[in-house]
Amino acid sequence: MIDARLPRISVVVTCYNCRDYIADAVRSVARQTLRDFDCVIVDDASTDDSAAVIQSTLDALADSRFRLIRLEKNVGQTGATRRGLAETRATFVCFLDSDDLWNTDFLERHLAAHLNETYAVGFTACNARLIDSQGALIAGGVYWFGKDRVQVDRDQAFVPLDPARVPTLDAARGTAGWQGQTPYRLYTKRVVHWVWVSTSSMMFRRSLIDLVFPEDDEAFRLHMDFYIVVMAQMVAGSLLIDEALYSYRLHGRNGAADNPVLGGRLHLSSRNWGDTHARMLDLMLTAMMRNNERFITALGDRQYRRMVLRMRAARTSPLIGWALVVRSWLI
Repeated sequence: MIDARLPRISVVVTCYNCRDYIADAVRSVARQTLRDFDCVIVDDASTDDSAAVIQSTLDALADSRFRLIRLEKNVGQTGATRRGLAETRATFVCFLDSDDLWNTDFLERHLAAHLNETYAVGFTACNARLIDSQGALIAGGVYWFGKDRVQVDRDQAFVPLDPARVPTLDAARGTAGWQGQTPYRLYTKRVVHWVWVSTSSMMFRRSLIDLVFPEDDEAFRLHMDFYIVVMAQMVAGSLLIDEALYSYRLHGRNGAADNPVLGGRLHLSSRNWGDTHARMLDLMLTAMMRNNERFITALGDRQYRRMVLRMRAARTSPLIGWALVVRSWLI
C-alpha cells in the first residue's frame, strides 16, 4: 500500500425526456463504494418533467457532489455532454446514460483497472447485463463484448459454457447472483471495429477526452459514443473488464437499441443506419487533418501518421486498405 492519493473522478449524466429512469440512474451513482467523485447531470431541454424529477432526486439525496444544469435549448448528446465536461476537472471521467444503471462498485473497479502496473490505457470498458423497462433481467451479458462480432459463433455448432458464468438463482428473493470474475484484457489493436458495449460501461482519462472529443455538436447528436470510443482506441487503446458492472436498459424508446432480445446475435437496433459508419470515419479523418498539430504534439509524428493511415484503410477497398495498413507498419 502506498500513501499517494487516489485520483478524482467526474461523472457526466445527460438526460432528454427520460423521466421514468433518470432517478434510478442518479441513485446508482450515489450508491458508489468509491466516494471521491463529482457528478453533473445535464438536462437537455427536456419537454417532459425530467428536470423536476432530477431536482427532486437531488433534494432527497442532499449530496453536494451532485448538481443539475438545465439547458434552455436542446443541443443533442454531444452538446449536452460538452456542457457537462465544462463543469468538471477530474483526472478521470465517466458518462452515464440516463436510462442505465451502475453496479455499486462500478467506479471502484474501473479506477483499479486504470491503476494497473502493466499498461496505462486510455479507457476501460466492462460488459453489461440487459434489463427491461421495469428493471427485470433479460440477459446476463452481451455476446460481442471483447470479440469480433462476425466471427464469434461462426462454424461452431456446439460451444461449451463456463459453469462459473451461469448465475445461481435465489427463488425466494427473486434474484440472480453471478460468481465474481477478475479477467482483464488489454486491447491495443488500432482498428475501428466495435468490441465494447456503450459509453455507460467506460471510464476515460480526461486528457484523452479533451483530445478526441468531437467539435461539431450537430453532426453527433446521436453518435458521440462511436466517435470518441473509436478515436480513443486509435490513440491510446483500452482495457476490457470481462465482467458486467452495469445494466443496459432496453425499454422500447432507446435512441438506437430499439429491438427486443430474441437471442442469437442480439441485433439490438432495427434501424438501417446506412452510411453512418462511413460518415463518422470521414469526420474523424477531417478532424485529425485539420487539427494535425494538436494530434502530433500529443501522439508524436510517427503514431499520428500511423493513425491516419489506419483510418484511411477503413474507408477504402480491402486491397487498398491492406496496402495502407502495411504502410502503417513500415513507418
